Amino acid sequence: PKLSAISRDSSSSSIGRLDLLPQELLLQVLDLLDLQSLSRLSRVSLKGKRAVEALRSYRDVMRYSPSILGALGATRLLQIHSAALLRQVLLEGQCVSCFEFGAFLFLPTCERVCFDCLHENHALHMTTVTFAKRWFDLTDDQIARIPILHSIPGSYCVSWPVTHLQTHRLVSIKQLKQLAIDVHGSPENVAKLMPKDSSGMEYNVFHTLRQFHEAPLEPPGCDLSKLPQDENYVRDRYCGMASIRMPVLTSSGPDYGRLCLGCKYAESGNFLGFGRFSAVGNPLPPYIDPARPLYATLTRLRTKSAFIDHVKGCSGIRRMLR
Repeated sequence: PKLSAISRDSSSSSIGRLDLLPQELLLQVLDLLDLQSLSRLSRVSLKGKRAVEALRSYRDVMRYSPSILGALGATRLLQIHSAALLRQVLLEGQCVSCFEFGAFLFLPTCERVCFDCLHENHALHMTTVTFAKRWFDLTDDQIARIPILHSIPGSYCVSWPVTHLQTHRLVSIKQLKQLAIDVHGSPENVAKLMPKDSSGMEYNVFHTLRQFHEAPLEPPGCDLSKLPQDENYVRDRYCGMASIRMPVLTSSGPDYGRLCLGCKYAESGNFLGFGRFSAVGNPLPPYIDPARPLYATLTRLRTKSAFIDHVKGCSGIRRMLR
């Protein structure tokens, strides 16, 4: 017998009461839904699948950043953000902290961040639910009001490597501090939760908590690597576990950013004593360790247009072309 293709016709398919809405209004409603709801709707029926696929925000995210949906699903944050919000962030390029190009998506807040701010800005760090409840005097019901990220076991690296073989329930410091202010009534009341000294506390616990209390809720709007570093700085135990690479969508397509090999070349020459590495700025205040802005420069991802501007003044590029 001759084989024939199965016809997939959605005319007899249904998405319930949503069938009553005109197509334009239906798409506006779907744009308000979180990604988990859209995923479920797409599995309800063929008509539901086609309605979701007709959503431009969903199509763009699936086309240019499909790994982000996987990361949100794996960390159990798929129900937190909408496709419309993700597409908006896809079109914007600024780091929420320093306003330079942010090549990463911070999953709990759906904001762009750059590599250096993930390390330097304590508001972009994560902590466990247990730590948050204990030291910010919160209940389970209260902590459930902010996104809880279930970490993916593995090895990560933001300035230093960390390996976690088990899953942790994590919250962002930015959202945790804002929640604590809402619960306790004011920033002053939250500040009272900070112990006056480290008596009876481990060194790392005390100074980690102090860093969290000092974390800015407003964007610093500057290169944090050129500000004085905390003398009692404690490394982020969960660095890199809440972020993923994200391109910015330009008129010419997705731009993931690019590193400058000229900066790396100049840095290696400086290390060997062949001259001062000027890309970090000149001069630096005497109290700034030049290693920090140097590392920030070497790891900074730039969009195509910003990279072209950078190349014009990069001393490393000039040395490479000699």
